[in-house]
Amino acid sequence: MLGSRVLVAFCMALQAQADVTEDYDKRLKTAIILDHPTTGASIAPDGRTFLKIAHIDGTTGSQIVEVISNNHTLIPYPDEEWNSWNVSTDTPTDSEYKYVSTNAQRIGPDGKLWVVDSGNLQIFPNSSKLISFDLETNKVERTYYLGDVTTTGGSLNDVRFNGRYAYLTEYTIGSLIVLDLETGHARMVLRGHHSVVASMPLSAEGHLLRSSSTGQFQYIHADQLEVSPSGDYLYYQPGSGYMSRIETKYLNEALHNRTMADMLPNYVEPFALTPSTGGTAIDSNGNIYYSDGDRQEIRVLAPNGTTMLLVRDHRLLWIDALWLDTQQRLWMCASQLNRGDLFLQPGYQENTIKKPIYVYTIDIGRSPPTLDHA
Repeated sequence: MLGSRVLVAFCMALQAQADVTEDYDKRLKTAIILDHPTTGASIAPDGRTFLKIAHIDGTTGSQIVEVISNNHTLIPYPDEEWNSWNVSTDTPTDSEYKYVSTNAQRIGPDGKLWVVDSGNLQIFPNSSKLISFDLETNKVERTYYLGDVTTTGGSLNDVRFNGRYAYLTEYTIGSLIVLDLETGHARMVLRGHHSVVASMPLSAEGHLLRSSSTGQFQYIHADQLEVSPSGDYLYYQPGSGYMSRIETKYLNEALHNRTMADMLPNYVEPFALTPSTGGTAIDSNGNIYYSDGDRQEIRVLAPNGTTMLLVRDHRLLWIDALWLDTQQRLWMCASQLNRGDLFLQPGYQENTIKKPIYVYTIDIGRSPPTLDHA
């Protein structure tokens, strides 16, 4: 009898191990099924859901959409006009009031929807902008034009908030941008510093990525960023990983003090050896969640710099722009960005994206910090 019980226990242990090695986690829930890749979801406290649509599969259309939950219909947000950009026919004035090349959207701590538009500065000087929308009226609350700050070689990537200040990553030169939300004054800092410049190309599914237009290895500089729940630190990294942090008091002072701006490299601290990453989020305890594009994992980086596995699943293909909602669910958009037309594909195919596209959630028992978003 004892031998039978031991055999049963041994078989159960093998089965448990098999469940792990299959890389299929039953905790994942499907939230949205799409025909187009998305590189970011954000959810308002009342449940309204917004997506950044990434046209990396040869499609065209709206860049920022709202999901109508009853049938998963996507509608342009705030309207079709904002999503109607045409580089061949639109004017420089049009570029100020339309999405040219959006990179991110998120609900801010003020409950507004914020959209980061990197624009096309070589042709349209005022196309680089940060826009906030009032979700009650669905009208523009304010637009911050940042073309003079990013310069023609720069491209806005993402944004986080800290009271009256916003911080943005800029990924083509490699820099951070500090913005005073009250005055509109902004400054580019840490330009070309090793903490914002990628030392390795992007990688995903075990392969270094090459640009489809040049054939060269693809480097994405300053990309992911998070503000600590206390507002004291900004964590940031290039797309290929290696996270740094800096005290925000120095960033805020550098906005109005050229001497401090020049001294910022002295205050940068290395923080964690993160991998090539698609997206991050932070909870109210200061834990940073980040995706690993090579291992199809989401890992948790604690405030003391230690890391642990949250979930590994073969369906988590290039998770971009993580989002933590008020119901303590982590949202994960399986964008398959590495399989899109931005990068060289096997056999020189235009893309190898497998549809449909899925947005997953997982319950983590943690809430977002109020400093980060409503």
